[in-house]
Amino acid sequence: MNRKTILIGFTAGLLFVNGMFANDLKKGTEDLDINTIEYIEEDMDIDLGFDTADYLPEDFDAHQFYFNINSVDYCEEEWVLELDTQQYLPKGFNAYAYPSDVQSINYIDESDSFEFRIDASSHVHAGCNPNTILSK
Repeated sequence: MNRKTILIGFTAGLLFVNGMFANDLKKGTEDLDINTIEYIEEDMDIDLGFDTADYLPEDFDAHQFYFNINSVDYCEEEWVLELDTQQYLPKGFNAYAYPSDVQSINYIDESDSFEFRIDASSHVHAGCNPNTILSK
């Protein structure tokens, strides 16, 4: 019995030590230098089925800038939109005013119900009953 206990303890110890070193990240790896990777560049000629030189101007150079961005004249005038909104707002309205108390804050309650009545008779042709369409 004593021999079996020693053998099981020794085996468990070896398994425990092996498990500790199993997560060694540096074991069996090499240092990778990204500069040692060789990149193979392949020259590809693409055939479009037509000669592009026929559609470009004479003496065209793809690497030359034909447009000078500094030649664009910008309008430096300041545009001011004059809009009279006072006729649509209540008297003494100040959009930047800080509310003085909780009762001065207006909000829309979700339980408020709105009923829209639309006279559809002016928008449909004669003989059409809009009430039958809306009730379906």
